[in-house]
Amino acid sequence: MRSPQQIDSPWRLAVLISGSGRSLRNLLDAIAAGELNARVVSVVSSAANVAGLQIAADAGIPTHIVKPGDAKGVDAYSTATYQILQPYDPDLVIMAGYLRRLLVHPGWENRILNIHPALLPQAATYAAGKGFYGDRVHAAVLGHGDAESGATVHVVTDAYDDGPPLAQSVVPVLPGDDVRALANRVFAAECELYPRVIREYMAAQPGLKR
Repeated sequence: MRSPQQIDSPWRLAVLISGSGRSLRNLLDAIAAGELNARVVSVVSSAANVAGLQIAADAGIPTHIVKPGDAKGVDAYSTATYQILQPYDPDLVIMAGYLRRLLVHPGWENRILNIHPALLPQAATYAAGKGFYGDRVHAAVLGHGDAESGATVHVVTDAYDDGPPLAQSVVPVLPGDDVRALANRVFAAECELYPRVIREYMAAQPGLKR
């Protein structure tokens, strides 16, 4: 049985990034504001020399780099990532602008969340999956002529952007929008959505806390 101290202690989050770390910074701000009873215990990047690593270092968070070229194939790459995470014993893994495929190995089911900058599953056929990230997603939404876009938080499975959705935030596509304007509006929605959904997920899944 877990002690009251264990129950009330912050959830341990590992954050996976690939670039600027804007979503990581947003999560750290939410934690600092008391919006999330959590602590980021490790940040793992799929690329070296990205701004997100400096954000983590400035916050005193241990950082690691696991580049795709470091392992042959997605299974080996996933194994290498889990080996890095294991000593930190995270309760949840949070993908925050993470651009790699990570297989869900045994014991990690329902412990990995991702946010995608489009509405899923509605946009799955043209703005999700392998190769659809960042501005490519927003360009696809504009090219499809959608009146709405937004962000979706989902549980990660072995396929890109295919896990069960947990929540969405919808934003309008306005006349005259270009990729940058739509991207800025969607990211603003992400900043509210992701911390809220993580908080709700922790409350609904207390058994995931180690």
